[in-house]
Amino acid sequence: MALASALVAGGIVGIRHALELDHLAAVATMVEDDGHPSFVGASWGIGHSIPIVVAGLLFVALDVRLPASVTHFFEVVVGAVLVALGVRMLLRAAGASLPKLRDHAHGEPRHRHLAFGDVSLGTKHTHVHDESFAVGVLHGFAGSGALVVVMVSAAPGVGQAMAFLAAFVLLTVATMATVSVLWRRSMVAGGTRLLRATAGIVGIVAGGLLVVEQVGAVV
Repeated sequence: MALASALVAGGIVGIRHALELDHLAAVATMVEDDGHPSFVGASWGIGHSIPIVVAGLLFVALDVRLPASVTHFFEVVVGAVLVALGVRMLLRAAGASLPKLRDHAHGEPRHRHLAFGDVSLGTKHTHVHDESFAVGVLHGFAGSGALVVVMVSAAPGVGQAMAFLAAFVLLTVATMATVSVLWRRSMVAGGTRLLRATAGIVGIVAGGLLVVEQVGAVV
């Protein structure tokens, strides 16, 4: 695998990987019709890439691979999180008032606080969407992330492996940032309640199937 081939392969895998149903469902349930949607998708991509890159480098350098039991565990956790995010989005589609992270532009970096109606609790400055980043990390430890590590192992050398991982990360982040922006524009264009309900239902179904699949595999 030449260096250029590794870059192309990593980019293609990154795009396809980002567009998996459970990944799309997760991001869709965290994008609001205001705020900065690109941060949601990009933060998911960054969080998702960190465990994959670390696991990939450990595999290349030390031939260390995560046990199947670990990936099964994180698959179940991801499924449960997707169900929770889906339920929350359905409640918002129904008009329920729920706490959420609000972002305000105060120059660089962004200013964020957790708000309950008009009451704000705590402040901090951040460049990432914390919730999306955390869900991305969970996804990175799950089974589909482990498959990427297997692909890295096919690289004939360290240089090609690094190129594959770099292209994978860049295209994963860019793809998910684009998806979240397009989803937000669709919400702004109209049918916000319907789109929220759709995202919620898809999240619940995708998460539920993931949990059932992993529990069935263990049993």
